[in-house]
Amino acid sequence: MKCKMEENTEKKWWELIRNGELATALEMFPKKKNLEVLEIGGRDGFQAELISKNGYNVTSIDIKPLFPQFFPVQKGDINKLNFKENSFDIIFSSNMLQEIVSIKEAFNEMKRVLKKDGVIIHIVPSSWWSLITNFWHYCLIPKYLIKSKKFQSIFNSDIKMENTNKNISKEKEVNSAEKNLKRLFFHPLGANTSFIHEIIYFSNFYWKELFRHNGFEIICKKNCPFFYSGYAVFKFKFLNFRKLFAKYFPSCYCFVLTQNSSL
Repeated sequence: MKCKMEENTEKKWWELIRNGELATALEMFPKKKNLEVLEIGGRDGFQAELISKNGYNVTSIDIKPLFPQFFPVQKGDINKLNFKENSFDIIFSSNMLQEIVSIKEAFNEMKRVLKKDGVIIHIVPSSWWSLITNFWHYCLIPKYLIKSKKFQSIFNSDIKMENTNKNISKEKEVNSAEKNLKRLFFHPLGANTSFIHEIIYFSNFYWKELFRHNGFEIICKKNCPFFYSGYAVFKFKFLNFRKLFAKYFPSCYCFVLTQNSSL
């Protein structure tokens, strides 16, 4: 019962965060209604539903949609979008770009399906989010090593071996354990090698350079309204402080882009 209550509390916490971030993004959506919106990385459709309620026609995709869903989310690959050219007025993503390995291919696909006068709105994590998340990560490592089966399994490659197909070599199990250990201690939060890289790659400066280098013009950038970590520590606490801190050290940025017509 306690675990269920904690799970519900955490879910409500993330809904509060995503609501706040989406509200920032919606301020920068074109005001004309019935525009076609493509959401990339829709997860369970929580934000897609809110966008739809604001009068937009939303198509949401995710490589692994989550269930149950607030709004229909189709299975789709950002690097191979199953849509015709010039299909959408707005492309939106929230905390998803950092997960993409082939980012240039993804941007090319976005430009292909976006109308010439369309806009792209990305909510992306900041270096501050990476720093505070990794601070809590290393503080909480002992707790997870003791209590979490997920982390305990990192060290039990031989035990796992007994329960897997005998054709799987021990070398693969060892490599898997080593890979998990690297993820545990280097703790990349996206597609990068380590969190140290992400202090640079999640910076305001780097995001701007990434967008410009890939043929986008930055129309506007805003800080999202909360300072928080990926570990949901102190849920629903210090909300006024979080908002004040986010003015200078936001956990996420919201960028509005258009295709650079001069390229």
